[in-house]
Amino acid sequence: MTSDLNSFIELLKQDLNTLSELESILKQERLHLEANDTSAINDIAVQKTPLLATIESHAVARGNWVKSCKVPLPKLLKLLAEKAPAASKLYQQCHQKLKQVHILNEVNGRIIAASQQRVDNLMSIIRGQGKRSQLYGQNGKKGAMGGNLYLTEA
Repeated sequence: MTSDLNSFIELLKQDLNTLSELESILKQERLHLEANDTSAINDIAVQKTPLLATIESHAVARGNWVKSCKVPLPKLLKLLAEKAPAASKLYQQCHQKLKQVHILNEVNGRIIAASQQRVDNLMSIIRGQGKRSQLYGQNGKKGAMGGNLYLTEA
């Protein structure tokens, strides 16, 4: 059981490092999103991919470890707090770091959504659609009500 606990502790340590690295990358991503630096955003996406894969694989491994204990998670966490406080502390740190990463990711998502909305609005103006009501046509595509007033024509 101790070797199993040691492997669980090792996973938690690795996850804590991975989550810290992901947190740092998400902070950088926010700066680049705010600056609209698309090349740096693409580089960051490449950096995030292996970290996310690692977190996912470790989550599966930790889930399997919990299942192998055959104890409900709340009771297992209580046992860890009593019998292995170091493992419990690492678990809590990972849980807290995961919450922080989630918040940072949500902020970046809102920045991306706002940017996408600006681009959509600008494209509507360029197409001559402005702020008119949007309706679905016969082909199922959304379009402005009334005639289109094109600013330019290719």
